[in-house]
Amino acid sequence: MQCVAYFLNLANLAGKVHRPAFLAKYPTTYRGGILGRPYVRLMGLLLLGTGTVPFLTYLASRILQGEALRTQYATLLLIIIALILPLAVRPFLKRLEPLIDAGARHQAEFLNSIPDRYVGLAIFTSAALSLFLELSIIRWQATVFELFAFYKNFSLLACFAGLGLGYALGSRKLIPLFLAVPLLCWQFVLMLGLRYGLSANDRVSLKLLPFSEQLNMGLPAVDTLFNSVQTYLLLALVFLLTALAFIPIGQLCGGLLERREKLSAYGLNLAGSVVGVLLMFLLSAFWTPPVVWFLPAFALLLVFHVWSPRPLLFGAVSMVFALIVLAWPADPSWQRIYSPYQLLEVGQDSQGLMMISAAGHYYQRVHDLARSNRNVDSNPRLNSIRNYYELPYWLYGHAPGYVAIVGAGTGNDVAAGLRNGAQKIDAIEIDPAILMEGKLGHPEHPYFNSRVRAVVSDARTFLRTTNEHYDMAVYGLLDSHTLLSHASSVRLDSFVYTVEGLREARQRLNPDGILSLSFSVMNPHLGRKIYLMLQNAFDGRAPVCVRAGYDGAVIFLEANDRQLLLPAALLQKSGFEDVSSTFADPTLSADVSTDDWPFFYMPRRVYPISYLAMAGLVMALSLFIFSRFLDGRPQFGTAPFFFLGAGFMLIETKAITELGLVFGNSWQVIGIVIIAILAMAFLANFAVQRYLIERSPITYLLLLFSLAIGWWIAHTGGLPSGWLGRIGLAIVLTSPMFFSGILFSTLLRSRGAISGMMAVNLLGAMCGGLLEYNSMYFGFRFLYILAVGLYGAALLSELMVFKPKVEAVLTARAK
Repeated sequence: MQCVAYFLNLANLAGKVHRPAFLAKYPTTYRGGILGRPYVRLMGLLLLGTGTVPFLTYLASRILQGEALRTQYATLLLIIIALILPLAVRPFLKRLEPLIDAGARHQAEFLNSIPDRYVGLAIFTSAALSLFLELSIIRWQATVFELFAFYKNFSLLACFAGLGLGYALGSRKLIPLFLAVPLLCWQFVLMLGLRYGLSANDRVSLKLLPFSEQLNMGLPAVDTLFNSVQTYLLLALVFLLTALAFIPIGQLCGGLLERREKLSAYGLNLAGSVVGVLLMFLLSAFWTPPVVWFLPAFALLLVFHVWSPRPLLFGAVSMVFALIVLAWPADPSWQRIYSPYQLLEVGQDSQGLMMISAAGHYYQRVHDLARSNRNVDSNPRLNSIRNYYELPYWLYGHAPGYVAIVGAGTGNDVAAGLRNGAQKIDAIEIDPAILMEGKLGHPEHPYFNSRVRAVVSDARTFLRTTNEHYDMAVYGLLDSHTLLSHASSVRLDSFVYTVEGLREARQRLNPDGILSLSFSVMNPHLGRKIYLMLQNAFDGRAPVCVRAGYDGAVIFLEANDRQLLLPAALLQKSGFEDVSSTFADPTLSADVSTDDWPFFYMPRRVYPISYLAMAGLVMALSLFIFSRFLDGRPQFGTAPFFFLGAGFMLIETKAITELGLVFGNSWQVIGIVIIAILAMAFLANFAVQRYLIERSPITYLLLLFSLAIGWWIAHTGGLPSGWLGRIGLAIVLTSPMFFSGILFSTLLRSRGAISGMMAVNLLGAMCGGLLEYNSMYFGFRFLYILAVGLYGAALLSELMVFKPKVEAVLTARAK
């Protein structure tokens, strides 16, 4: 709670510094009286970290691989040189201070000179730019290192920190918009340099994730403090570079908002935000690379630059250089495909067969296991791999009529079904790019067989909505390397691996059908978890568990209407091991995944302590940045906006998660949900404008009532199935955004500068993003309780603020 209090105080400061009355009473200036100084000092720190992190990464990687520290004298010397380097360039950096201030002053004057008739368009465009660039940087960071793919919330919070501070500084006379692209380019060079400038062995220490509660296939967690230093240093650098780049963008948006009536300006801001999401939605649909994402964003930034030769030239050169860095063919041996979900890097193994990496980490490979390939029978490894794919069909006993393959990927499981005589196969794969690569690159060409129907869909939604019934449901080695959305800790495949999801798959089986689920069991507790989930879904019958050895996989098998038995002859034929007794051991602790707690990669339900370090890093860096740019006495008057922002972030996360579960966890659905949430806020603001809605406790009551209904529906299992039930659920889940939007707009109309209130609201959203991690222990229904508490705090703080004012008015009237 102390951390929340710190953020609240800082948020109130951000809001208050915009009020003329506040400035008159409590003068607030930049440290040193200029804007260039804090930027230059922070750039000095960034230069120090940028020079150190590559050598520190190399040193940690070598030590992890068994080399002694005393053999790395050269690396230690380079680290010392990197630490001294900022001192050498300090005089140059000092010279930048007046240049930054002069350029920022001219930029602010230019923006203030925009004719009033174009201010609305400028507000709309700047809002679209800020949200589009935010989504672009979040997505790009996730394509470079898997750390950011698994923890997109970190990137989101960095953007919020920069935008929040930028809005807080929106009414200032200094806007260094020309620094945004160079700072982003700095980040591009740093991250791509680490990724491609160091060999795989030299950057292995960055593959250690600083979070121990969730398992990650092929990505171990750090085990010592030393092994985490380089990771946290990289995170700190990326956070600071992202936040600093977004500060002038926030200033751009905030300064323009001040030039128009508040609710009208806010409505244009929301409308622009919707367009920003739509633009990213459109570019994702065409699998475009990062150059195409950042080109329109940089072009719009250039439009807002000072229209004189030197600033425009500087902006154009910065933009071109940044785009060159993004487009540079760092590793031509791999084809890079930016699917709507992730970066896929497609290459070939030593046999010339296709293999796929995701953000530099092994993901999938194809095999030629055809009967015509004589090498399979003579090669024990290939023979074992074919046995792994074909074991479920041997156990079924004869050629199946209809098979559903969940997570069909590049087609290995599909080819196995065809080899074993399946008459018809539904191959379900969520990523269209992976499916395309399977069609083009699999040597057995399973997707071109007339018996195969390729389905691009979320597996959970497909199995829930299809009318087909199957003899076999085969789960491939389904392992997501990305999150469901930037606002959630849930992975893309999490809702496939829940008790409810497995029950729905069972309902699609014929009476004598069997279900096969293969997974790389990273520790016994995860195996026990899968065992218990299947046992729960199949009326208490224990699954058969077979360790195949391929990619660490264990095959879990269940029959729909009987206890499945594994013949000894079949086990001997496969050469595998029956490990059913291992995972039946009750001394192995594990907690099953449910739709409320869908954290499949957490074998046990424990509080995510290691995430607190990340939350502490985010808060410390945010406080540090704010302290560099703002100075003054915190006030309480903007607290309602802070709590509204935090509550809105929580219910947005809850809505994305639940609506994704109802309509499908595909990228299209998630994009539509985000647009719907923004649309609700827009409609609420329009209603306040159109019908002159005033502040009232009734709005709070309606908001809390809508949250209570949502909690009750989630607790009881949802509305009836069918489109009417889904539409009803969508209305229920998005209605809190409408009432929250009404509260925000009515408060906004009666308070101070809009840019300050937006800053406080964004800081509250940061707090809400951190509080979302509580769902990893308490479940997603708990977010309703947190949201109720935050909105209750907003009501109390509003009453505490307005009560003295009301009493003063009544006293004056009495006199």
